[in-house]
Amino acid sequence: MADQTTDRVLVIVEREDLARYASLKRVFASESVDVILDRRRGERREHLTPPPVDRRRGDRRVRSIAQDLQTLGWALVRREVKAALDSILWAAAPGMQPARIRSEVLLQISSETDVVSARDRARELAGGIGLSPADSAIVATAVSELARNVVAYATRGEVIFRVIEAEHARGLEIVAVDEGPGIADIELALQDGYSTGRGLGLGLPGVRRLMDHFHIASKLNKGTTVTIRKWRR
Repeated sequence: MADQTTDRVLVIVEREDLARYASLKRVFASESVDVILDRRRGERREHLTPPPVDRRRGDRRVRSIAQDLQTLGWALVRREVKAALDSILWAAAPGMQPARIRSEVLLQISSETDVVSARDRARELAGGIGLSPADSAIVATAVSELARNVVAYATRGEVIFRVIEAEHARGLEIVAVDEGPGIADIELALQDGYSTGRGLGLGLPGVRRLMDHFHIASKLNKGTTVTIRKWRR
């Protein structure tokens, strides 16, 4: 039987551009295309080069994947480049320990129904990796708050669920990303008591307290990305 990976295409997105990642996930939602984030750091980016190609007179210069990531924000490669795949499937949010991604699910968020779906999926995945019922409820609550913020402030966005592993520990990473107006003052938004009243009342400070790790990045008129993790104890 022929190796099916030869017919697949891999789309690699610059690791900080989660909005583009979510958008390409929607555009390339097919059985023959995979969309992943480039999670390499530093000089490791230089190690990923496209397979050799025959060049004829008049051919344009073949660009490296690193060049495309820097200039375009994404790159296309063949799925059978296993070394590239092995070096990429890592989650490494700022301030967080790099962790191997074992599975990933993306849910689009644009309505209260989607918020409920995200909450239920969070509880299901948390229980699936062995989190206690109490911790699973905590994860579901945090995800519900983040998903409601997406609907309230940005109209639509995505929540990405990742089962992760690091140093023999298993956990769940959730990334909520939107293309809304962004947050003008992140420090203020993270202060206790700061709330617009649109969510569950937890606010971002409450989400941060509930989870083991928390990171937020936001740009005005570009959107907001919140990354949270909960590890199995």
